[in-house]
Amino acid sequence: MRLVVALAGLASASAIGTAIVAPPPSFNTSAGQVAVAAQPAQVVHVVRYVQLQPGQTAPPNTTVQQAPAQAPRVVTITTRQSGVK
Repeated sequence: MRLVVALAGLASASAIGTAIVAPPPSFNTSAGQVAVAAQPAQVVHVVRYVQLQPGQTAPPNTTVQQAPAQAPRVVTITTRQSGVK
């Protein structure tokens, strides 16, 4: 049992020492990869529509669009009174 613990400790000490002493990995970049990385990222503009509740105001520097007015409702009521046709 002591031998297993000693070997595990030796292996972990070796791994830690190698990680500290070893040089960092070199990143191999070619001209094609550098050209792709140099291009600016495309900007995606997000438009959010929010419906304000009565009494609320829009935040400063925002564009406000009026909601389209609803078409008026036309209600036709036909009744038949008794005795009249």
